Amino acid sequence: MSDNYLRLVPYNPHWYPAQHAATAAVNAAHGLFPAAGHIAVEYEQGVTFFDAGANTESVHCPFCGSDIEEWWDDAMNQAAELRFENLSVTTPCCHRPTSLNDLRYVWPAAFGVCALTVISPSVNSVSSEQLRTIEQAMGSPLKVIWQHL
Repeated sequence: MSDNYLRLVPYNPHWYPAQHAATAAVNAAHGLFPAAGHIAVEYEQGVTFFDAGANTESVHCPFCGSDIEEWWDDAMNQAAELRFENLSVTTPCCHRPTSLNDLRYVWPAAFGVCALTVISPSVNSVSSEQLRTIEQAMGSPLKVIWQHL
């Protein structure tokens, strides 16, 4: 059986909320997604890549839009050797510095040490108002990742 996950990941890959903020964000998400199977802030041992699972399509340069998926595989392997502590890269097309976290992922993906996870949220999108409510509770801007497993 496949599942859909909504993962809300802080833009800063090393940031995580205080316990009271995590609790407030979970409570806000319960109010916004009452039919969800499970809602929790999950903490990782280190920086983790939160991808879109089966939704993943491609990876592009944030500057020129070039497809950089082949290069990205090597860049990810190198970053994984250091447990994703250093996400800095130089794009192969534009030769500009950026971060693996700032590449353009189709469907969105993010790096982080935590995520607010909503399993089977029974919705297909998050409104800007809903996102803002959870961001205010959590205390950080969040990237919206739709993962299909």
